[in-house]
Amino acid sequence: MPAMGYLDTQEVCERYRISERTLHRWMRNKSLEFPRPFRFGRRFYFRLIDLDCWAAKQGAEPTPAADTALGMPIVSEVIQDYTSFVQAMRRRRQELGISGMELDARSGMQEGYTSKLENFGRPQGRGIGPVVFPLWIGGLDLGIILVDLPRRPRKADGLTQRPSA
Repeated sequence: MPAMGYLDTQEVCERYRISERTLHRWMRNKSLEFPRPFRFGRRFYFRLIDLDCWAAKQGAEPTPAADTALGMPIVSEVIQDYTSFVQAMRRRRQELGISGMELDARSGMQEGYTSKLENFGRPQGRGIGPVVFPLWIGGLDLGIILVDLPRRPRKADGLTQRPSA
């Protein structure tokens, strides 16, 4: 199951092994009750839960979709805090088989900076700022996508969630 909870038109077509034309035909056929997408920019997105419910009504087991977001592979688990972000970045670097020094050179960061970023909780470590952030994710060929989670994240010690109205 994709981490995002939404599939774009291409992913829906891959999931049901249909053409885009067939998908549009399903959407127009009111008796079929195919889930309605929502539009963001020029693209349409379908809620995964709506697709699963529709497939169950049809008596078919849902075909698992590839773990993609906007047609690109998802390479980490859901990240909800800075520690898991740093761990995901370290894992990605290791999966690519590049050293911290190579990442520094590849991204344009100062030599030894990757080590500081990956060890942010230790005395020699350091967090990221607005200049380093795009260099770090760019050096690992990554992008960030925000998704709606089915629940609110846990409250961190000493931090509060949105103030109530």
